Amino acid sequence: MSTQKLLNIDPQLLAFRFELGRQASCRIKICNNSQGHVAFKVLTTSPQRYGARPNVGVLKPKSCLEIKVIMQGPTEIPYNMECNDTFLIRSAVATPNHTPENAHELFKEEVLADEGCSLKVVYVTPTRSERSVPRSTSASTSQHGHGRNAIDVVDWLKKGIAIVLLCLIVGFLAMKILPLIWSLTFMMTVLVVKLGKKFFSDNAEEWILKIILAFGVHIFSTVFGRGGAN
Repeated sequence: MSTQKLLNIDPQLLAFRFELGRQASCRIKICNNSQGHVAFKVLTTSPQRYGARPNVGVLKPKSCLEIKVIMQGPTEIPYNMECNDTFLIRSAVATPNHTPENAHELFKEEVLADEGCSLKVVYVTPTRSERSVPRSTSASTSQHGHGRNAIDVVDWLKKGIAIVLLCLIVGFLAMKILPLIWSLTFMMTVLVVKLGKKFFSDNAEEWILKIILAFGVHIFSTVFGRGGAN
């Protein structure tokens, strides 16, 4: 009777990189050593913590397959970093008619050859250089954040300087234009007075001057009165 195993499984020890809150994975390579089809099934003592893809299937003669095992992110550190979890890879003789969909039925029949290989789980802590990678990444992110804040401050300074310059230009133009407006107003007043004196009597000239003076006082009080109220 041949003692050759149906499957060759590598590795025999499943090592997971242990980091709180982070998933970890490893791969198992299984090879069919026989001349016929072999079905396999992956079992674990902690199905809520691990997942295997694929977890059941059929291997053709002398073919190999990789199984990816994923460990959920741990929430606490175990005592002495010890792990009691194990995996069991069962194998059974199959036929060409078996598929991954019905291969699990083989492991319910005791008449077929059924083998099992137990794999222990161990935790591997990352090295210092590996731990420094996330920190450098966060530091880089922090530097980018400070850089953005600096850019925002510069933009606000540029906008503030532009507004101040615009106000200075408007004020300068107003100082240049207002005397011109007052000069034109004075010239128009003198012209109106001269025309009134020429075409009307002296009483008419005095009446025009009073109207112009009252109009000027009204404008002055309106403009500067509102400015003082504000």
